[in-house]
Amino acid sequence: MRLDRFARLIGARVDALVADAEVRGIAAPVDARADDITYFEPRYGAVRDVADSRAAGVLVATPHAAAVGAARALVVDDLSLACARALGWLERRVAAVPKARAGGDAEVAPGAVVSATARLGEGTRVAPGVVIGEGVSLGNWCTVAAGAVLGDNVRIGNRVRIGAGTVVGEAGFAFVRDGDAWLQMPNFGSVVIEDDVVVLARAVIHAGVYGDTRIEHGCALDSLVLIGHDARLGANTAVAGHSAIAGGACIGAGCRIGGRAGIGEGVTIAEGVTVTAGSMVSRSITETGAVYASGWPAQPRVRWWRQVAALRRAAAPAQDGK
Repeated sequence: MRLDRFARLIGARVDALVADAEVRGIAAPVDARADDITYFEPRYGAVRDVADSRAAGVLVATPHAAAVGAARALVVDDLSLACARALGWLERRVAAVPKARAGGDAEVAPGAVVSATARLGEGTRVAPGVVIGEGVSLGNWCTVAAGAVLGDNVRIGNRVRIGAGTVVGEAGFAFVRDGDAWLQMPNFGSVVIEDDVVVLARAVIHAGVYGDTRIEHGCALDSLVLIGHDARLGANTAVAGHSAIAGGACIGAGCRIGGRAGIGEGVTIAEGVTVTAGSMVSRSITETGAVYASGWPAQPRVRWWRQVAALRRAAAPAQDGK
């Protein structure tokens, strides 16, 4: 459709754009073609990514419009909402994937479904019932246990173990409100898992929305752990079972997250932090090596906050900052 019509449909403002240009898709800056639009989100990309992109137009929130320039900007009040609306009119485009390449002794069991564009490294073992999507890259000496699913364009390093029933690269829980309706955000990123990571059974790692969800080398994820879209786990961090890391959270290296813990959206945690079982972290932790604990029994909200306030008043004279 014409670019000016598309802008009206999603509520974008245009100034110097070539209004009669035709657009067909929406893609990340590095993947966009001349008939695509792209986006600029400074948390997940640099201005140079947009400058080098071939896209016909760039969705950008009002505060960052100047960085894109009037000649290419589709200015919106809410970038996430605009991207979600765009999926109703345009195709989501991803980069072309290369032809499959398998290591000399990679082994795929009967009953596994492996895309023709997936790449398997030397010594990698794929169990029955596994599904491996388009453009997936598995390094050397990896194991993927029965029933695991690796979504499109997931990139996995060497000596990684993926447990039975684990899902890597599923579309993230990224929804925006449009009136009374919920619109799901497109996923422009995927998942990157670095070397020597262990992910046990039935964990779920969501694909990134604006960038990649990243698990750095040496991490250990227990069964039934959830890692949200665009989250990042630092090297050698361990997360115990039933814990949930919300979208955009950034966990430092060498952290220990106890079972049934919750890390809030966009929260940043410094290196070496321990979060004990059942805790809920809703604010960033900046103190390296700190130990945080919470997890009171569930009770009416008003009573909970009254108890928290009483504890704070009682602790205030000590001024120990803990």
